[in-house]
Amino acid sequence: MTSALTFAQFLMNRRDNSRKKTEVTRKALRYLMLYIIQERAKQHLRTQRISLEERRLLHCWHEVYHTGLGGNGDADALLRQIDSLPTCERG
Repeated sequence: MTSALTFAQFLMNRRDNSRKKTEVTRKALRYLMLYIIQERAKQHLRTQRISLEERRLLHCWHEVYHTGLGGNGDADALLRQIDSLPTCERG
């Protein structure tokens, strides 16, 4: 009986460690996506223009960040500013 409990404890610890690693990876991806969104947005806010394709890409990245990775809304204000910029030809 003791070996069965020991094995069960081992499995539970392994599962917990796997969940912790998954959460750390998810958090790292969330910060990375936020950084990408912020840097791309800053570039367009400096030039005061954006192409339709770049705006679409920023929205796609934001969707992954916010919905897929559980972002907390830090990029929402940036996207509102991006949406107010005039569009230009790509390039």
